[in-house]
Amino acid sequence: MIREIHIFKEGQTLFKDIIVENKDIDTDSVMTLVASSAQNLQEWKIDSTEINRYRFVYMNSHNAQFIVTMDRQSSLQKVNEAMMSLVSRFMMVFESTLESDEWKSTDFTPFGIGFRKIVGTIPVKMCLAGHGGTGKTTLLELATLPSRGPAQEYVPTFFGDKALLKADFDPYIFSIFDLGGQDRFVQEWGKIIRSGSLVFIVTDSTEANLEWTKRIAYPVLKAELPYARAIAIANKQDLPGALSPQEVAGKLGVPAYGMQANQLDFRERWLELIRALAFEELEFKIVGEIKETE
Repeated sequence: MIREIHIFKEGQTLFKDIIVENKDIDTDSVMTLVASSAQNLQEWKIDSTEINRYRFVYMNSHNAQFIVTMDRQSSLQKVNEAMMSLVSRFMMVFESTLESDEWKSTDFTPFGIGFRKIVGTIPVKMCLAGHGGTGKTTLLELATLPSRGPAQEYVPTFFGDKALLKADFDPYIFSIFDLGGQDRFVQEWGKIIRSGSLVFIVTDSTEANLEWTKRIAYPVLKAELPYARAIAIANKQDLPGALSPQEVAGKLGVPAYGMQANQLDFRERWLELIRALAFEELEFKIVGEIKETE
């Protein structure tokens, strides 16, 4: 998931676009450091560095430094391809400008449209992780197939399902992975969830299910997606005896949000949770930092 782009020349900012702000690091200081590294690269060579949960991918062309900030967990190959595409597009318009002093007075803002189009070609990978029968497939269908309505009976997912989600998430689109929740499939999650940026830990809001989640799901998620963002979905809130979202959050050590995935009326809430986690507009936890509190 690409978060920001910065373009510098001779220490001056030519262009920047911040889609999701890096809130827990000093971005200005990091950009100064990374831009200095980029200046030493050969023309069109791509390199990267990792700081906390972020990866900074950078390139030098025509003595201009291009820096893309992405989630550390995301696919480096796809972002490298995006970097080549965006620098090529930039040079098609501004190459002659950079070769003269004209760049000092040029408005590079129009490049933002092209940048966001490129961002939109790389689906953000999100994972629905949880035990069988907790509602993962129903959540996938609730988001992507509203005309059919959510499933009303449980059909086990074999290994995993995938669907593409396009909604009001500009410039992002999402690739949703519904992970098979049967015990025999959990150890295979690592083959599916690599490069995931977002994790929704789906529960049925029962004590037994929360214990399973901590014992079986957490070790795999922490090993494979330590830098991903996560929230818990306290599903099946309409059932008798369901633990409240607050109780689920307390036991899992992850902010939890109530859902009734088998009700079409909850689709807007579900889409808003997806959007809010992607844009970091709600409370979440980094997977590697999860500590169960009870």
